[in-house]
Amino acid sequence: MSTIAANADSATLAEQYSDYVARGAALIEPQFGSIIGHVGPDALDLLHRLTTNSLLDLGDGEARRTVLTNEKGRIVDVLWVLKRSAEELLLVSDAPDCGPMQRGIERFTIIEDAELNDLSGFLKRWYVVGPDATGLVSQLMLELDFAENDIGSIRGMDVVDGGVVLALRSDTAGPESWLLMVGQPAVPEVMDRFARRELKPASNELFDFIRIANQTPIAGKESTEDVNPLEVGLMHLVDFEKGCYVGQEVIARLDTYDKVQRSLVGFSVIDEEVGKSTVTPRDRILVAGSSRNAGWVTSASRDPRTSQLTGMAILRKSYCTSDVCLMTERDVQINLLLDPRRSAMKARG
Repeated sequence: MSTIAANADSATLAEQYSDYVARGAALIEPQFGSIIGHVGPDALDLLHRLTTNSLLDLGDGEARRTVLTNEKGRIVDVLWVLKRSAEELLLVSDAPDCGPMQRGIERFTIIEDAELNDLSGFLKRWYVVGPDATGLVSQLMLELDFAENDIGSIRGMDVVDGGVVLALRSDTAGPESWLLMVGQPAVPEVMDRFARRELKPASNELFDFIRIANQTPIAGKESTEDVNPLEVGLMHLVDFEKGCYVGQEVIARLDTYDKVQRSLVGFSVIDEEVGKSTVTPRDRILVAGSSRNAGWVTSASRDPRTSQLTGMAILRKSYCTSDVCLMTERDVQINLLLDPRRSAMKARG
C-alpha cells in the first residue's frame, strides 16, 4: 500500500470531508480508470470516425472529450482524447475496465496505421477536486500558468529527466476537477510537493460523494452499455453535424424525434433511520404499491456529515416527477432531487 493510500485509510470520511471543506479541494488517488496510448498516422482520423465528437480539428497539446458507442448507440466508454502530436494520442478513461474501449477501437482498426498501448502502469493518476481545485493545482505546479483553465485545458512539464506531469481539467467530479498524470520518474517529486503543502489524501469514497452531490455521471456507473449518451446528459459530447460514427443513426433518430425515454436524476433517502437503509448500484426502482419498474440505481454514497444516503439513478422520464412515490426493491423510499441546475451542467464541456 502506498503512503498516499495509507494516509487516506487513517482518517475517517468525516475528517476527510472536513479537510476538503477547509482547503476547498481534495486529493484523490483513483482506484479506477486507465490511460491508453494511441499512436500512428491514422489514429486521430480513426477515433473521429468511431466516436460522437468531432476530433479532426484538435490541435497539438489540446484535449477533447468524446463517447465511444456501439451499433445500438449505447455507451462503450467516455474518454478524453489528448493530442500530444500528429501521431501520438492519449486516451483517458475513468471506466473500471479499459477492455471494452480497446476492443471497440481494435474491432474497426482494419487497414489503419494505428496501435493501442496501455500506459496505465507508467502514468500514475491523481485527481484534485473541489471549488478551489484550480488554485491548489497551481500551487503544486508553480512553474505553469493556470490563468486560462476552461474544461479540457491541459498543462504539462518535465519535472525530472523523462518524468512528465500533465494536468487536465476534466470536471469529472463536478466543477472543478483536475486530473494529474505523472510519469513514474516524476512520482517522488510530485508526492514530495503534496507533502510540502501538507496535502492529506482522501478516499475514493469521498470522491464518489462529491461527484454524486454534483450529479456528474462517470463511465462504468452511469455511462454504460445500458444507456445512450442523451440519457445521461452527454448531448454536449455529440456533434450532430460531423457525419457517420458507430451508432450515429440511432442517436440522431432519438434526438430528431424526441424519443429519449430515460433520464439521469439524483435522489436522497427520506424518513431513514440513519445507517440502517441499504441502497446499492443496480437496485431496481419501483413505483410504490405496484410492480412497475421505473429504473435503477447507478451510484450511492453517504453524506460524511449526516450519514444520509444520496445517489443517482436512471429513470423513465414519466417518473421523473415529485408526484410519484418511488421505492427501491429493498423497500427504501427515495426523494428525487430535480435540480434545475442540471440543465446548465449538461451544456458545459
